[in-house]
Amino acid sequence: MASPLLSSFSFSDSIIGFIIDGPYDDAMVNKIQNEVYGKLEIYEKLNFYIEDTKNAKISMKSIIKSIPFKIKTRNRFEKVAVVTDRKWLQFISYLEKLFFKAEIRIFPTESRLEAIHWISH
Repeated sequence: MASPLLSSFSFSDSIIGFIIDGPYDDAMVNKIQNEVYGKLEIYEKLNFYIEDTKNAKISMKSIIKSIPFKIKTRNRFEKVAVVTDRKWLQFISYLEKLFFKAEIRIFPTESRLEAIHWISH
């Protein structure tokens, strides 16, 4: 079994970002949620950046597993940038706009720099 590949970074104290480059499984979902909870203990609101690579193996099961976390923290985000070329993930992100107070923008991979600029201002 391949280990999950996840890069996390921060442009500023109140921005947290992740790049998924491998299996997006329960372990990775838990890792992301734990890092976000850690930041939310310090900051009332966060900006969140998430990107997948062509090597990311994202399952619907893992997306569903993250729903309770998203509901619990939905009022704690200002901006969310989703960088993906996967049409089904773009569609899910558009649906999430209906339930979250955060401003959610979806960017294709080729617009990564635009997403980084937007999330950091």
